[in-house]
Amino acid sequence: MTQNLDTTPGDVGRAYDQFAEIGATSSLGGNIHVGYWDDVHAAADPHTAADPHTAHDTREAGGARDIPIAEATDHLTDLVADRLALRPGRHLLDVGCGNGFPALRVAEARDLTVTGVTVSAQQVAEAAERAGRSAARDRATFLLADAMDLPFEDGSFDGAWAIESLVHMTDQATALAEIHRVVRPGGRLVISDLCLRRPFTGADTAVLDGMKRVYQLARINTPDEHRARLAETGWELLELTDIGEQVRPSYRHGAAAFRELAASLDAEAAQRITTAAEVMEAFGKHPDTGYVLITAQRS
Repeated sequence: MTQNLDTTPGDVGRAYDQFAEIGATSSLGGNIHVGYWDDVHAAADPHTAADPHTAHDTREAGGARDIPIAEATDHLTDLVADRLALRPGRHLLDVGCGNGFPALRVAEARDLTVTGVTVSAQQVAEAAERAGRSAARDRATFLLADAMDLPFEDGSFDGAWAIESLVHMTDQATALAEIHRVVRPGGRLVISDLCLRRPFTGADTAVLDGMKRVYQLARINTPDEHRARLAETGWELLELTDIGEQVRPSYRHGAAAFRELAASLDAEAAQRITTAAEVMEAFGKHPDTGYVLITAQRS
């Protein structure tokens, strides 16, 4: 898979800061990741059909459009947490914690301590402010740190998760090795991230290049590339599932929210968010756009 080797942690942080400043995060309901709709709801979405010309657009009760994006993104967070084999009192690492929504949701619901790291100083401040209003205020910490050089001692955590963060890293193997180092033996890592069911070729590469450019993505793996990278960094793969059809409605929801937001912005910001909507929607419609949910264990 081709990489965007020009992407740096600073670039990623600035991209997220710019999206937050124009209100993109709020427009998605708080979380900064895709949502999950169950099989019934996902099947109702026309983008899940192999042939969009024969798909039906279900808007009745039970269709994907009836599930709010905020509820669907929380569902994705819960799926990640469920796979961590959590018990109260454990200490987890959130790699790429964003604005703290997932970490605080998990800490509050499951009586855990969570440390989150992000490359955005603005996100650290936002997450810390949100934690101050949370029931988990004494069990959630957010730090400015690069996952490829984690500032923790070996075996500091009982487990870790990474929701749509590896995709921004130019050296995913180093990041996975670092997470392996700071998680105790037997601890789990759960990854949820974009994937390519097959490499994009020909004219389709323009769609992929647009995603990388607008969202500062370094590499989108195929499932086999995910497997290989985990194996080379010492992780035992327990599960890898493509839930691409269940998250596919997210791209349409996100694009619609961005276009609605554009109407309230100045011309430059409106153009930026409109472009983000267009590339997101095009990527979401592509049949080879998948999404992996991975569970691995440290040996």
